[in-house]
Amino acid sequence: MEIPERPGLPFFAYGLFRPGQLGFLRLKEFVERAATFAISGELRIRDGLPIADPEGGGTLEGDLLFFKPGTEPQAYQRVVDIEPDHQYRWGLAIAGGSHCNVLWGKSPRKGSVPLDEPDWDGRVDPLFTVALEVIEEVLVEQGHFQWDLKPMFRLQMAYLLLWSAIERYASLRYHLGDKVFDKIKQLANEPGFVAAIQAIGAPQRSVQRADRPSASARFDPADPAQCIEYYYQLRSNVVHRGKAIPQDHDRIREALSELLPAFRAMMEHAFEASRLDA
Repeated sequence: MEIPERPGLPFFAYGLFRPGQLGFLRLKEFVERAATFAISGELRIRDGLPIADPEGGGTLEGDLLFFKPGTEPQAYQRVVDIEPDHQYRWGLAIAGGSHCNVLWGKSPRKGSVPLDEPDWDGRVDPLFTVALEVIEEVLVEQGHFQWDLKPMFRLQMAYLLLWSAIERYASLRYHLGDKVFDKIKQLANEPGFVAAIQAIGAPQRSVQRADRPSASARFDPADPAQCIEYYYQLRSNVVHRGKAIPQDHDRIREALSELLPAFRAMMEHAFEASRLDA
């Protein structure tokens, strides 16, 4: 996707690029001011993403972002860098009596449903709320290994659910494309994650790859990038390895007890930083 034909126009953000949402962090440095307006259209949801239907009737609320003079091409490039072209297309709308650029949904009626709420808020995504509550419940309840392996398998299910939440966060924060680990690696640069990992105080440890035992990933609180690889390698081992031993139970439970609060801290920091006045 290219930037819009008229980059000098303001950008109408109704979803993940609104102030207070994760995508706004990509644009915040370029925004001079913002104003809330409504445009003609309907807000729908598809694959967990908000999309606007210009033919839907009614109105949808959003924020008109005015970029600092001279930075408009850079700002719009930040938008297209998340690879939104599978879901969106550029178009025009009228907000506050002026034309603006907007990301309309591609074929917005296909595979989508109207959004029940008046606007979309990534903070209340079920993977960021209910899923984390379920994970915490499993972590509390499955504290001890049993030879029927049920506690270990429940911990593994919880660990994969946590990674579903993390990958959802990384998609909204960085890009919507399918290069999953490229997105995941960027978490090591997030202040909330770095602070949470460094506060763990756990000793260094390593885990071997299930598909290549000679290779390993290392947990080191002083190196957040290494920690990301360690946690992600555990996820890959859960998916691909068949055998189950007591050490797997303890290792997954330890990783869950560290990564869950680190992920929560990272999200809290990011959402707070995404406010226009933060």
